[in-house]
Amino acid sequence: PPLWLNELQPQNVTGPTDRFGNRSAWVELYNGGSNMLSLAGYYLATNYDGLAHWAFPSQASVGPGQFLLVWLDGRPDLSDPSELHAGITVPAGLGSLALLQTNAAEGTLRLLDYLNYRVPSANLSYGNYPDGVPAGRRLFAVVTPAAANNPTSPPVTVFISVDLPAPLSPRRPTTSPASTFSVMPRST
Repeated sequence: PPLWLNELQPQNVTGPTDRFGNRSAWVELYNGGSNMLSLAGYYLATNYDGLAHWAFPSQASVGPGQFLLVWLDGRPDLSDPSELHAGITVPAGLGSLALLQTNAAEGTLRLLDYLNYRVPSANLSYGNYPDGVPAGRRLFAVVTPAAANNPTSPPVTVFISVDLPAPLSPRRPTTSPASTFSVMPRST
């Protein structure tokens, strides 16, 4: 099936909140197909042997070209039809998350997708760009839960300090953002 683990934020300190106002790790699934996809028989796991996995509720689904956000807070009791909370958590900086599906013919679980992530600091995410293309996995500074991934780099503030001879300006020394700067006299 065209279902992908599309974006993961393992350490959410200032980002999105659930309906209770809590910030937790989250994963976004993306249905790159043209049909509604039921998640009955699908699981999330933090390892590849299928142990310690969490089953999606049988009524959960993802529409074609749509995203589904799942909170990775270990609190499945907080789930309702509009917001899923998985019974697993992920480590903050380095870890793995797998998407599994029941293989009824063999009575086993089949690995569909996985993320081996290394996210060096809080509030960054890791995932696919473009959406649903695992060959383009990367870090994101702009997180986009339940929306198309954005590869934009964060704005960078540059400070410029200029030191010119005293006759040019009587202003006090200042440090300003790159778009403005002050001229200051050279101290002798």
